[in-house]
Order: sequence, then C-alpha cells, then structure tokens
Amino acid sequence: MNYTEQRAVADLLLVGLTGGPVGRSKTGRPTAGRMFDVSVSHKNSAVSVGVAPNPFRIGIDIEELGTNINAELFFGSAITSTEQSFFKNFCREKNLSFSAGVAVFWSIKESFFKCLDGDLRPGKIYISGIFANNAVKVNCSGEIQRLMREKGLKLCFVKTSFGDKYVFSQTIMIKYK
Repeated sequence: MNYTEQRAVADLLLVGLTGGPVGRSKTGRPTAGRMFDVSVSHKNSAVSVGVAPNPFRIGIDIEELGTNINAELFFGSAITSTEQSFFKNFCREKNLSFSAGVAVFWSIKESFFKCLDGDLRPGKIYISGIFANNAVKVNCSGEIQRLMREKGLKLCFVKTSFGDKYVFSQTIMIKYK
C-alpha cells in the first residue's frame, strides 16, 4: 500500500468510528469534530487509528521491528545518554536487536509528541521504564512540562506493545482547561 492508499484507509476508518468528516489541523494532524480527538499511523500494509472522547487527547504510532538500521546512529539523539543503559538492558531482556529497540523507543516518543501535537524533539523526553503490563514510564524535560502546562494537558498514560513485525505505542493526555 502506498502513502495515499494508507491515508485513504485511515480516513475511512476515522469516518466509520466518529461518524463525521475528517479534516486536518494546521500541523497536519487529523481532526474529527469537537467530540473526539484522533490520531493516525501507518507503515507499509499496517494502518492504525486511535479515537479518544474529549477532553482526552490521543497519539499513536506504529513502527516496523524488522528494519535493519545502525542503531548507534540514534545514540545521543533519539536514544539519549540518560536512556542508553536502560535501552541496552531492555533489548537484552526482550531479546531484541538494537534496531528493533530503536523502533520501540521511537514509537513511544512519536506517540507522545503526536498527542502533544508537536514535532518529535530528541532529548526532551526520557524513557525510564517499560513494564510487564506494557505501561511506559516517561520523564519530561522542563521545556516539555512547560509546553504541556501552556496547552492545559496532563499525561494519563503511555503504553507500548510489540510482536514479531510491528511495535504499537499509544499516549493519552487529558485537557484540563
């Protein structure tokens, strides 16, 4: 499936789930009226949509685990120096290659920044735990904490799950003002 086909499938799913037309925000994020917040992600033949009722915000991301990349190129940026020890232990415990580990960490961070409706900013959030129930412990920089306060958002949870082929991550925040 190409990008245009993936986007069309996602839009059809969103219309089916929300009952309304799909639009785009100034940042390109999909919108589905005032009753719902929505997020979309697609990779190759996988398309995923997330819908949350207002006042919740949702961000989702799906990444392929089988991509063979030089993971060390991501050390220092996508995988911060603060995370490297945890990252290596996580990969060893889950029997994941570093390439697959980067996909997991990238997916978690991408879902977070989609929920925040901002560009992924390397080094601004730190993953410090991924637990058996798929819950993720994320620590935010002062800059991200200020941005969340400005937007009136509070983090509810971050979760991730993965199988042999894909990793799926989801972030939920609540808008309190």
